[in-house]
Amino acid sequence: MISGWKQVLEDVRNTLLGEAPRDLAGEADAPEAQPATALSEDSRSGGQVATSAAPIDELPTVPTEQPALAEPSSPSPAAAANAPGGRLSIPDSHVLIGILLLAVGLWLAQATGWWTGWSGSKPPAPDVIATFEGGQLTLADMEAHLRQLTGEATTEPIRSPETMALVVEDRVMDELVKRWAAERKPDSDETFRHTMQHISEDLNLQSFEGQLHTEDIPVAESEIRAYYDANREQFGEQPLDAVRAQIRAQLVAEREQDYVDTYLAQLKDNASIARNFELLDVPSPSEDELRRYYEEHREQFRLPRQVVVDEAQFTVGADEAAARQDAADALLKLRAGASCADIASTISGAQVFTGTLVAAGTRDPAWDAAVGVLTEGELSDVFRAGDRLSIVHLQTRQESRVQSLEEVRPAVQAQVAAQVAADWFEANADKTLFTLKNTRYTVGEFYREYQELPPSVQAQYAGPAGMKALAERLIERLLLVEDANERLLDVENAPLVDEARLQVLKQMLHQEEVDDKIQVTEEEIQQYYEQNQAQLSPEPQSRIRYIRIGLGNSEDEAARARQRADDAYQKLKPGLFQTGADFAEVAQEYSEDPETAANGGERPGWLGGAEGDPLTQLQEHAFADAVISLPLGEISPPFQFGDSFYIVQVIERTEPQPLSLEEARPIIEELLSQQKHEEQVMELQQQLLEGVNLQIYGSVLDDYFKELARSQPSR
Repeated sequence: MISGWKQVLEDVRNTLLGEAPRDLAGEADAPEAQPATALSEDSRSGGQVATSAAPIDELPTVPTEQPALAEPSSPSPAAAANAPGGRLSIPDSHVLIGILLLAVGLWLAQATGWWTGWSGSKPPAPDVIATFEGGQLTLADMEAHLRQLTGEATTEPIRSPETMALVVEDRVMDELVKRWAAERKPDSDETFRHTMQHISEDLNLQSFEGQLHTEDIPVAESEIRAYYDANREQFGEQPLDAVRAQIRAQLVAEREQDYVDTYLAQLKDNASIARNFELLDVPSPSEDELRRYYEEHREQFRLPRQVVVDEAQFTVGADEAAARQDAADALLKLRAGASCADIASTISGAQVFTGTLVAAGTRDPAWDAAVGVLTEGELSDVFRAGDRLSIVHLQTRQESRVQSLEEVRPAVQAQVAAQVAADWFEANADKTLFTLKNTRYTVGEFYREYQELPPSVQAQYAGPAGMKALAERLIERLLLVEDANERLLDVENAPLVDEARLQVLKQMLHQEEVDDKIQVTEEEIQQYYEQNQAQLSPEPQSRIRYIRIGLGNSEDEAARARQRADDAYQKLKPGLFQTGADFAEVAQEYSEDPETAANGGERPGWLGGAEGDPLTQLQEHAFADAVISLPLGEISPPFQFGDSFYIVQVIERTEPQPLSLEEARPIIEELLSQQKHEEQVMELQQQLLEGVNLQIYGSVLDDYFKELARSQPSR
């Protein structure tokens, strides 16, 4: 389970520094914050909660597992999103924090049905919104807190007493977590310090990137006017003043990469850097090491008995008689020579799977028993396994065997290489990899950073050359962090760092009080699998070839692109008196994607495959819809996606097959663990708030929001 504070940077950095998901077709417009009238100036003094130092009940000690920390961010703000493992950014992280806080709170309120400690009693003072053992919250406290989270103007979601009550609960939880931390003393924990260092650095780099856009990259007024004059069609009737900021942002973006490259080069020239990157030349495993590992782990490479089958399934459900009738009808048709496709199209209750590879022991024992007596080519009778009736046609049977070294060489190579690397870095851990301005950075410190990268990014930097490139990026990051601190950005970001610290502490509290106690039983996994087997299927994957024609930068260029796309499609489309042209030839003539055009338009790999490839992350977009719905071999009409027109042909497609119980087990365990985590965190919060006798004064909230409503202009 990915939970607790082992995932703290994913949770906290995504909130503080993450970018809203960007549609590949273009960025969504950011919501505009709506100002709301606040209290009088006299009530705005201070944002601290009045509280005593009394700790809450002692809690267990923190586990010693290391948290999963993200990779060193790319020093190039412009290239960060495109670089392997690069970090995306957001213009206003304050708003994200507030919105996330409120969204979680509203969900909590719906789940519990009401708010902890809602009180109809009289408050101790007119502006006291809540009291709890050892402290109280005033309206001024809450306004200061909201300004910190959402910026100077209170955002639109804070518009009801119920919503504010949720924020009050979260604010009180902050105080309880601080009390817990006073007893827990997390700053003595190396992992906690390491986590906070990364968060602080990333916040400062985020602010540094913002300065590049607003201050450091110069754009002359004459350049803005020249761009406007050259692109008048694009701006239509808008005057220059209306689009000046947009043009400046465009010109800054075009220059940013060169500026940052030059800036980094200057930082390096002015810094004293000594590199010992030869310490990253990890030796490759020898053939003897590979063979020794293979012989010692032969049984790991044993394939179980397997069968390849075609199968028709019928869910029993509430009407078993109807399911048995459907199965009997299907069996008659199959014995009369019908195909599985015929069954799927003529019997609505049938689910048909063809060419499925099934390993022994991964299905219901009744299924194994029924299929185990079949000979190759034989069709079974109708039999029941679990909550389904099945008819199975056995294509082939494969006995258990140990795969040869050549068959498993890539897996063996990866395992041995990982062990060789671990031994190498352990042996050289205390050696100096580089010094930067007389500060020593060891091989062990570098390897820790490498191990904290996501697996996909580790693969990008695998091998000596990749690790040296990563070490160079780390040097650049450290130089940028130092430069950002010299600009006093660390002082400017102190409130956000404090907020991040609170979120990390909450994650630690959840880890110790909730996550370490969560257990998912085998019975729960089995029950979930049986109830949701139909949904536990991977998405079908497609191999495609395509023609891409860019839209250009003006309406005229877009019209010409549309015409070129139509011309290409007309050549490909078969007509009454002609066959369609060869796709590869048309791709070479028309496609503006040089790499795929040279290969006849064929895109390497599978659509829906490797993580990180933009074309595999289109499940909710027009591209995926067009590809997934496109019949095998058929050529799509031109469709627009992002800044291009596409013509696509699917040349191969996998069929979705239900996962076996063993394949689905980690997915189910993750889902159930997360469900239990959410339930128990909610229970923990309720217990802690009740334990300090939290009282939220509804009358104060009602009066506050009535005053807000009166002072806001009517809409």
